[in-house]
Amino acid sequence: MPTVAIQFARLGPYHIARIDSAVEALAETGWNVITLETAGLDATYAWNKETEQQSWIRHTVFPSAEWESIPRRSVKSEFRKVLNELRPDAIAISGWGSPDARSCLSWCRKNGAQAIVMSETREVDNQRNMAKELVKKRLVSEFDAGLVGAHSHRDYLVKLGVSSEAIQFGYNVVNNHYFATEADRFRKFDASLTLQPYFLASNRFVERKNLDRLISAFAEATSDTDSPVNGWDLCLLGDGPLMPYMQEQCERYGLKMEAVAPWDLRQVNETAATVFFPGFRQIGELPRFYAHAGCFVHPALSEPWGLVINEAMACRLPILSSSNVGAAEELVINDFNGWKFDPKASDSIADSLLKVATLSAGEISLLGQNSFTQLQKKCPTLAFGEGLKKLLRAS
Repeated sequence: MPTVAIQFARLGPYHIARIDSAVEALAETGWNVITLETAGLDATYAWNKETEQQSWIRHTVFPSAEWESIPRRSVKSEFRKVLNELRPDAIAISGWGSPDARSCLSWCRKNGAQAIVMSETREVDNQRNMAKELVKKRLVSEFDAGLVGAHSHRDYLVKLGVSSEAIQFGYNVVNNHYFATEADRFRKFDASLTLQPYFLASNRFVERKNLDRLISAFAEATSDTDSPVNGWDLCLLGDGPLMPYMQEQCERYGLKMEAVAPWDLRQVNETAATVFFPGFRQIGELPRFYAHAGCFVHPALSEPWGLVINEAMACRLPILSSSNVGAAEELVINDFNGWKFDPKASDSIADSLLKVATLSAGEISLLGQNSFTQLQKKCPTLAFGEGLKKLLRAS
């Protein structure tokens, strides 16, 4: 039985949903699925390690190490050792720039295995240097195929030397069923609560996510006492180095702050707009935040994809997104399930908040249902496995 190894730096909830999708899609093809996790820890995400029994085998090369701290030489030698033992017929490789990704590609080239790059990189994500791009093209052109999420991802792979016929879509998916059903469950569970509607953002608190400009836009939109946005709160889910700065910013604008979830504070509406800072939460808590939000906002200055948009759409939320977000390219349609805005202009973000705040509950619900429909059409969870299956069949 041929085996495909799916490689990620560290397995989190997003990755597990994709691997499960691959197992389901490949169940009747004769392909066996295993996972190759580089490290048991990383410096960015505080995910709990998945302990549930899976239908696939997980191989962690450095179980107790932090991904960013592993010496390059150790990565190369250990991956060679592990792959020589596993002998996969194909490897779906996460990106191309990291030592673990390059080690997998090198092993494939030396051992005749199919190398599939899983990419969400767009040409517009960074300023490109011609000399570096030529070096990158020599590397990326060694892949046999690619699995991507957006057309901009595909276009960049083609420019780097991967044949367009050898590229499939489906990389950027989440467990739609989980988020949809859990959000519905929390709506029923909390039916007795009376919460003020809130705009929800879920990000790491770093500069690229542009949350400071979102706070500015929210302050601008609520500065007029007659503004309908005054009937809304803002919930910033996550954590990161910019947390103190963002809280100072709220103080400067005179915005009320609470370091709890909206339902932990009160059960009645208030007139004062509040910014909630509930911190980082594990996947089991996320659907409750989506369930009670009135709208999801993703203000990133630049984002290769943005899986939080998938999550919010699975939970039937309208989407306000930066126009420079990969997921928005594919999933957000103006006037259908939300609106795109200029992430560098606070007034553009504020206008988008105002658009949603002026809608009726029925109109917001329709936008949210359209989000779910669009997600199921463009990014069903099984798309990852189906895309991979098409590539493996061509091997």
